[in-house]
Amino acid sequence: MASLNATTAASPWRAKWAKAPRSRSCCPSIKRQPSKPITMKSTVLCVDDEPNILAALRRMLSLNNFKVLTADSGKTALELLASTPVDVVISDMHMPEMNGAALLAAVKEHHPDAMRILLTGNADTSSAIAAVNQGGIYRYLTKPWVDAELVATIESSLELIALKKDRSRLTALTEEQNVKLNDLVLNLEEKVKERTAELTESNQKLRDSYIASIKAFSGLLGMRDESLLAHSRNVAELSFKTARTAGLDEEQCQEIYIAGLLHDIGKLSVSDRILQAKVFELPLGDVHAYENHAALGAACLKNLDDMKGVAQIIRAHHEHFNGQGFPDKLAGDAIPIGARIVAIAEAYEELTTGEFSTRPKSSAEALSVITKAESIYFCPVMVSHFVSVINTASL
Repeated sequence: MASLNATTAASPWRAKWAKAPRSRSCCPSIKRQPSKPITMKSTVLCVDDEPNILAALRRMLSLNNFKVLTADSGKTALELLASTPVDVVISDMHMPEMNGAALLAAVKEHHPDAMRILLTGNADTSSAIAAVNQGGIYRYLTKPWVDAELVATIESSLELIALKKDRSRLTALTEEQNVKLNDLVLNLEEKVKERTAELTESNQKLRDSYIASIKAFSGLLGMRDESLLAHSRNVAELSFKTARTAGLDEEQCQEIYIAGLLHDIGKLSVSDRILQAKVFELPLGDVHAYENHAALGAACLKNLDDMKGVAQIIRAHHEHFNGQGFPDKLAGDAIPIGARIVAIAEAYEELTTGEFSTRPKSSAEALSVITKAESIYFCPVMVSHFVSVINTASL
């Protein structure tokens, strides 16, 4: 490029520039333009092959609180960048050996964090736009530049740098927090596993204690009367199979099995004289004492958390489907489903052992009696499931 005092024939646009108002030109008399306060000086590298242009840029940018470096060629600029951190590179478009577009493209490749601004003449607008699109240049300004516009462009590019740094910092922070979060999750998973193992062990102990309680109660029945224990086991097995056939879930089936096993626990309070007699032979007063065993058995178990459902079944296993049973005169679906099942299983067991008659009845005879009594004593639906269980077992 020619100097500022070159002839207009050598550079026609410079004559126009030289005649332009001094406030729009790069000259020593430029006053400081308003700018945003900068807490730390940012480094701007100005590249131009004309010393006067570099001097004007240095003065104006220094007045605006920037640290200014200069280079008179693209090669010098790249050497300077290799050893000195720079925030913004401002380059003239037309320079010998390496033009501004090529320089800023190299800056993008080797120093991508430095923002890049191109200065060009009005006649070079199309090439400047191409350089912006191809070289990732932040912005181009035409000569002669407006000082305030150039300062604003630099400051906006610095804001973009700050945003990028914040984004990188936040990304790194997020990644760090994700690592910590993953560690926390893994640690939490380990603690959950440990706690789950503790709870599993605790639940198993409770379950073992629960089973031990059931065995203890059934053992009491056996100590009182061996036939009573055998009767309870048979009722429990038949009740469990009927519950499964009826499609009840495993928890309900287990609860009904336990209720069947302990349904006569209240008979521990009944005298031997009453227990050894057949029910149909008992005088009225003894019948009332006998009937009270269902309520007594439920009362024995109702305060145990795991036995509440079992206690309800035991209390209601002598209720009749028509509402004429004991102790609460429940009818139909108001009777717990487990109690409806246990009632049928117990009736079958007592019919086939002769408890309700002078002689034991056959399975077919017992089923006939039960079937005829459905809707009166027994739930018809559960009778159907029970008959299916007995018929399947006899195949």
